[in-house]
Formats: sequence, C-alpha cells, structure tokens
Amino acid sequence: MPQATALIVLIALGIELWAGATLTTFFGGALVQDRFALFAKAVALLTAAVALAATDWTAEDSLHLGLAMPLLASFGIMVAASAADLVGLWAGLELAAAAGVVLVSLRRPDLGLRLLVVGGVASTLIVVGLAFVYATTGNADLTAIRDVLMSHTPTLALAIPMLLLLGGLALRAGLAPFHVGVLPVGLGASPLGAGLVIGLVAVAAALVAVKLAAALIPIPAVYVPYANVIAALAMLGGGAAALAVRSPRPRLAYLAVGQLGWVAAGLVTHFRSGTAAALFLLGAFAVAATCGPALLGRAEGGEPAIAGFGSIRPVRAAGVGLAMLSLAGAPPLAGFFGELAVAAALAQSGNFVLLGLGLLGSVMSLAAVVGTLRVLYIQSPLEESRRGAAAALPTVTAFSTAGGVAFCLVIAAYGAFGYPILGLADQGAEALGLR
Repeated sequence: MPQATALIVLIALGIELWAGATLTTFFGGALVQDRFALFAKAVALLTAAVALAATDWTAEDSLHLGLAMPLLASFGIMVAASAADLVGLWAGLELAAAAGVVLVSLRRPDLGLRLLVVGGVASTLIVVGLAFVYATTGNADLTAIRDVLMSHTPTLALAIPMLLLLGGLALRAGLAPFHVGVLPVGLGASPLGAGLVIGLVAVAAALVAVKLAAALIPIPAVYVPYANVIAALAMLGGGAAALAVRSPRPRLAYLAVGQLGWVAAGLVTHFRSGTAAALFLLGAFAVAATCGPALLGRAEGGEPAIAGFGSIRPVRAAGVGLAMLSLAGAPPLAGFFGELAVAAALAQSGNFVLLGLGLLGSVMSLAAVVGTLRVLYIQSPLEESRRGAAAALPTVTAFSTAGGVAFCLVIAAYGAFGYPILGLADQGAEALGLR
C-alpha cells in the first residue's frame, strides 16, 4: 500500500507540473493557479512522496492513517498556496495542522491534546490578525488588500494586530521562542508524525506568511520589525539549541528552527529577491525537515541509538546526514544555496545585523551536525543484546531503501539545479505582485 500511495502522489506531481503551465482560476477566483502555487504544490507533493517511501512503517502506529495524514497535510499546503483570499489561507493552514495532531495522538494522546490546545491558541491569534486586516481594508481578497493599502500609511492600530498574526504563525511553525509549545510534541510522535509537525505544518505556516507579506507590501513597517526579531531569535536560538542537545531527533528539530529563521529573514527584506530566496529555501527545508525524522526512525534512545549507523544502515545514515547538513546550510547542498540567496538579499537591503546573527547561528548549526556525523560514522554500534525498543534499528526493505536513495538524490539535485529552481521561485514571487 505505501508503494501505491507514493506512486499516486508522483502521478499527481506530474499532472501538477503539466497543468501548472496554464495560469487560471477556480471556484470564481477563490483559488489561483500561478507560478507561486505551482512551486509550492510541487514541493509539497515531492516531499510527501519521498517521505512515504523513506518511512520505516514498522515504527508507525497506523499504516492507513500514516498514509492519509501526509496527503492531508500536503493538500492543506496546496490550498494555502492557491488561496486568493484570507479564508483560503486559514483553511489550508488548519488542514495541515490537523494532520499533525492526528499522527501525534496515535502514539501520545496527551501530547496530541497539548498540540490541539497550542494550535487553538495559534489559530485564535491568526484569526484575530486576519480579522483586523479585513476590517482595515474592507476586503478578504489578497490582491484587493494590496491595492487598498497602496493609499494607506502604517498605523499602530494595524501594527498591533500584525504582532498577534505573526505570533500565531510563529507558534504554528514552531519558531523560537514559541517552539516550546510545538517541538516537544513533535519529539514524542512517531517518526512520520515528527516529520509532519516539524516539516509540513511549518511549511504551511511559512507559505501563509509569504502570501500575507506580499499583500502587506505597501506598508512593510507594520510587520518588518516583528519579523526581524522572530528571524533573529530563530536563527540564533535554533543553532544554539542544536549545539546544546545531543539526541538526534531534537537536534534535527532545532536545525529546522534555525533554517526556518532564514526563511523569515528573507521576508524581512520585503523585496522580490528576498521573497524568492525565502521561497527557494523553503523548498529545501520542506524536504529535509519532513523526511529527516522519517529516515532517522525510532532513535528515541539518544546518540547510542544511531552510533555506527553508517556501517549497519548506510542508506539511512547518508539520508540523515544530508538532511542535517542541508538544514545547517552546509555547502554544496540545497540549504546552503537557499541561505546564500537570503544572505545576498539581506546584504542588498543593508540589514547586516540580521545577516551577522544568521551567520553566527549557521556556524553553531554546522558544529552541531559535525557531532552527529561523528556518531553516525566513527562510533561503534551498540551490541544487539543491548538494544531496546528505544534504539531499535529501522527495518530494511527494498522500498524504504529506494526511498532513502531518492531522498539523497532529491536533496543533492535541489542544490545542483539551484539556479533554475531559484528562477522558478523568482517567478513565484513575481506572481505575488512583487517587483
């Protein structure tokens, strides 16, 4: 069944790439098919297909829900990417978040309830912020909002709701310092559930932020100061936390927080080049952050669980290593080129303070990954008699091995073909009306 599901997702990806060449609208303009939607949908479908293939299904709590929830999360991302109004953005984000709650609840109902409460708080903040945007402009359509704001000046009455809106999105994405509400939940979930919470749900929140930033571009002063703080805390906090922890899954999660901070930094520039760089980096983030926990498997016993992984599970070890290196921004992988593009946009906009903080966070992230690589490839593996359930090895199957190889190829190819992919991301930023 996982093979058939992954094949269906790949077919859907092919149809999307073929049909996405046509710019059109659906449901009376409620959904838009443009270059931005094409890029985001392709990333979501490719990520879902690779994650389904790379997952160790013996470590999951339910085969059927494990197959369904990544598809639901991807569908939520696709809805948000094509949404032409505020309602569509909110609906897509909530669909993706609901998928994460379901998978977490299968293993830890208590953590599922916690994630539901945290999600309720985030959703409330987002709805309040969106309601103020609607009340200020008198429109729910994103294009109309941008047109109306052309004649407006930044006001405190709109800046305060923007703080609530960005706070809700940061909470949904698990960005520092709001990660304390989301990341512990993801760490207690199954491998695929952790990938959904850390990866796809965060991607949905980031896409909503990108589209809202494009709509609010006439008055960037109402959100840029907040985005500056969020990006700085995420980049520094993610790198420092990744360096402080030793267990592989928390380290991977904090690396994801740090790279998501770079995505937020791209939006701080409020220019087309910065948004395109953030969108490009978000694609690399989606693949690495979602598939990394799936490749890692259980690994709940800390570093000893992955000691010597390179000799006993070489494909999965390579995948975990590449995922962490990409999230840390190591050259020449996809994450490096994305962070480099964001850094160039920050330098172009003169925001050298945020650029310096981001580079410091990346150095700490790289140092953390070196420690994990040492455990993967230099330390000796545990004896079989000493392995418990928390350190159980992932089951080797032809399909999961093919999924691991596919992930390695995708993350390497994303960097190798970075220039044309960045060109598509730039077209996506242009489709949002950025110049």
